[in-house]
Amino acid sequence: MPIFTQPHPTAEISRFPSPKPESPVFNDQGRPGAMLFMESWPAPKIDTPEDAALACPAPHVVACAHAAVVMDLQRPDVDMVVWGRRVPMAWEISLTEWSSSSSPLTLFGTPSEIADCLATPAVRQDWPPVILTDLRDLSSLFGALTGGVRQHIRLMAPPSGEAAFELPPDVLRLICGYGRTGAEWCGSQDPKSGIVSALSPFAVAFIKGAAEGEPGCLHRLPASVPNGAMPGPILVMDTVSR
Repeated sequence: MPIFTQPHPTAEISRFPSPKPESPVFNDQGRPGAMLFMESWPAPKIDTPEDAALACPAPHVVACAHAAVVMDLQRPDVDMVVWGRRVPMAWEISLTEWSSSSSPLTLFGTPSEIADCLATPAVRQDWPPVILTDLRDLSSLFGALTGGVRQHIRLMAPPSGEAAFELPPDVLRLICGYGRTGAEWCGSQDPKSGIVSALSPFAVAFIKGAAEGEPGCLHRLPASVPNGAMPGPILVMDTVSR
């Protein structure tokens, strides 16, 4: 049974070496609507053997402002789905109360067990309510997408130094950056030569895992914030095999 019933715009896979954002779609009130982009690699035509030797697969990514975009995870040709949601200003105001000294939160369990843990006083005193409520809702959504399997959740401050790019294990991974931070991903299997893109704050990325030796979506947690703004916490959620 589908989670979302409202359709969302779709896009053909474009053949460009970097994401090509479409122009925003505006609704009747003049507010921006959905954003879409997809990426694939290599280009459809390789002119020389030298170019062919350098060609390598890159992730297929689809992004949309509508939550129904997560249904594209069912597509075998999509490696990462980004829900570029817009959140109330009150969320950002609430995060001013957050301190980067908060103890990291690590949880294992089913969505219902996660929800029970998030309601305990020990957890509620360390993290803003808006984040804990969002974490509970994302855990529920994640569970609906994965059949309710156990989850490994980490809520933490951004790393103090530059993090290395990594492939997710052969599971589904969710990443969300709160405040002024956002995860980064690479449009190539070689971060030194690929184009690195940053997700917007509060965007939720669903990254499919890669089997050993297979290409996947390289990503990393951000370590620095432009203009010295206070970094927000990072949420990482993985499925746990039964």
